[in-house]
Amino acid sequence: MLLWTIQHKIAYEILIQTGRLRADEKHLFCGNDFLHAYQWISEQMKEHIGLPPEEIHYPVWAWYQWESVRKRLDMRSHRRWTTKGTPIVLLTIDVPDNLVLLSDFDMWHCVLNTSYLPLSKEDEIENSTTAEKTESWKKIFQIDVQTDYWNTTKSTQATFWELKKEWVLKAEHFLSS
Repeated sequence: MLLWTIQHKIAYEILIQTGRLRADEKHLFCGNDFLHAYQWISEQMKEHIGLPPEEIHYPVWAWYQWESVRKRLDMRSHRRWTTKGTPIVLLTIDVPDNLVLLSDFDMWHCVLNTSYLPLSKEDEIENSTTAEKTESWKKIFQIDVQTDYWNTTKSTQATFWELKKEWVLKAEHFLSS
């Protein structure tokens, strides 16, 4: 499956040196603020694509499509995700399909915010229980669903347990702006 991932240059160097890149818990996005979401997606990955290799707890993230388009990311807009001047690398990768879990990027924010995920106005639940919220999050895997409720251009993220060096097709270096 053709994907794109943005990594710090240091992470890319680790990939080149060791032949694989695994998520480092010390560098999870927003630290402990979203740890529950990382743990939830990791559990979903176990169910959908299988157990991780030993000592891996969190996924590597990539893009399957951005704003309804399957093509290389435009780094003029995507390199603003870290401190200005930080060396980053855009990797074009080809990961075996059976090792990837795709999910809707916009809907993923309901998981991050621990809120209920409706697909329509009729599907909304006020004061939903934790169990109802957690169950609703599984809708993020319905990547082909297009509703008026989620009237956004479709962005699809990909998660997988590790990135192997042999999956890298292209590496482009940038500085965050």
